[in-house]
Amino acid sequence: MKLLTEVAQPGPFVTLEPESHVVLSGSCFAEHIGRRLAEALPEGHVCGCPRGVLYNPASLLAEAEGLLTDGDSVRRWFEGSEGMWHDWDYASAYSAPSRAALAAMLAEREAAAKAVWQRAALWVVTFSTDHAYFLRHAVAGDVDALPVANCHKQPSALFEERVLPYGQMEQQWGGLLERLRQTRPGLKVVFTLSPYRYAKYGLHESQLSKARLLLLIDSLCGRYADVAAYFPAYEIVHDELRDYRFYAPDMLHPSEQAVDYVWERFCRWAFSERLSAYAREKAAIVRDAAHRMLHPDSPAAQAFRSAARERRRAFETKWGSL
Repeated sequence: MKLLTEVAQPGPFVTLEPESHVVLSGSCFAEHIGRRLAEALPEGHVCGCPRGVLYNPASLLAEAEGLLTDGDSVRRWFEGSEGMWHDWDYASAYSAPSRAALAAMLAEREAAAKAVWQRAALWVVTFSTDHAYFLRHAVAGDVDALPVANCHKQPSALFEERVLPYGQMEQQWGGLLERLRQTRPGLKVVFTLSPYRYAKYGLHESQLSKARLLLLIDSLCGRYADVAAYFPAYEIVHDELRDYRFYAPDMLHPSEQAVDYVWERFCRWAFSERLSAYAREKAAIVRDAAHRMLHPDSPAAQAFRSAARERRRAFETKWGSL
């Protein structure tokens, strides 16, 4: 008896090794997978969400342009009504009590992201919605105005919501992939679509938004098959798991169990045997370090610490540092 409809695994596209570097951009789903990748790969090999959690393709394109720029990115910072400084191109996690503190924070974050980006074998991009918010004073008929990456809880009267034009997204992202094809021939791009449902738009419009993004991804992967591929996280959650027990209490976000399931599928698709072994052995070392003993001075505790040190030495001899 078959009790689920299994989503077909994509064909071979990228193979990650313990030496690989990975950048992830996009929604909270990219953040979840990025955290797990950071645990699986050596320290410093993964950059998850360089500008924080982003949702729309235009803001993600701006993030990519920042990574490709040699100098400092253009800043769109402002002092919010609560006294904190923010940047319209970054998520709220990157906020500070002064402009100088924010400048230092963003410069440090950008440098760290570029260090990984310049060595990256893979860029995972998670689109979430094609709805975007624009500053009303900035649009005024300017179709090329940049949306904000986050509204930073500022008054709603400041913003105008728009659906990003499909043709513009396709042209801009096609241009970016062509640029990567020419300048970064070793970099692979994997697109995913967030399974999160936007109930605030109405579930019908949420599905229309997802459909437009799926069409965009399909077009890009078809035109740039040597550069880009699609990993079906959206379909795995909605069609394979297909049950509210795989959702968080809000019934909109995937649960941790669902994210773990998609993560396992991603590992089977993208990890080499070497990286699977490395990640498994690294996890054991991390568990040893996190273990707290009830009686730390007992002979059993001393024996555990001795065995843990030996496992750590064996790991470092085989693989190097964590």
